[in-house]
Amino acid sequence: MIYFNKILPVFVMPVMLIIYLLIYGLWKKKRWPIYTAIISLYVFSTPIFIGNFFKLIEGIEPRKNAKELPNADAIVVLSGMINQVKSTDGVYPEWGDPDRFFAGIELYECDKAPKIIFTKGKMPWDTTKLTEGDILRNFALENGVPDSVIILSTDVQNTANEARSVSQVIGKGKSIILVTSAYHMSRSKMLFEKNKMTVYPFSVDYKAESLLTHTFLDYFPDMESFRLFNRGYREMIVRFLYLLVNI
Repeated sequence: MIYFNKILPVFVMPVMLIIYLLIYGLWKKKRWPIYTAIISLYVFSTPIFIGNFFKLIEGIEPRKNAKELPNADAIVVLSGMINQVKSTDGVYPEWGDPDRFFAGIELYECDKAPKIIFTKGKMPWDTTKLTEGDILRNFALENGVPDSVIILSTDVQNTANEARSVSQVIGKGKSIILVTSAYHMSRSKMLFEKNKMTVYPFSVDYKAESLLTHTFLDYFPDMESFRLFNRGYREMIVRFLYLLVNI
């Protein structure tokens, strides 16, 4: 399933659709596919478009204050924020986006739950020994979180795995504060609720808000905007796939 989730969307990603249009236009010697590809590339690369697009992905609810959250049985921090890179000492973990981790720590410090769960994200093709959960556990210990309150899931490869594993670890019918990126929350909440947990969402890592303070530069394309569009577009595809196969 993991290969299905990762490989299938590649063939319908925006960059591939643009390539298809260019190839078709050159092959058939038609102008409209080429013009469509150029216009699409421009639009999908502008911050003004991406800011509004991510509003649809993330929803309109603003980031919550940790103190506003109800108490729960556990805080669950989903994987997806650590890059493991080669170093002179072997492998070194670098932050891709630390918001999930520090939000989990903040919630624990606010006494919102007696346990904090890190999911052990690791892809089949990863050659590193440590999972993301192992790394986050070490970081949590360095930030003063007692080892006795930290729980690690089993090894997981995607969000559906994370939901099933956490359900097995803490038991069905428990309440959790779910911490993940805003664009990822809708799908994550659905999957955890399918596994019979009460979910209080705590979204972080917002993309839309930082892109909606407009200047004239927002109408000029840039690579970061196109990268964000691909991320949001992929999330929409995976949501559809999960609904299609009824995970």
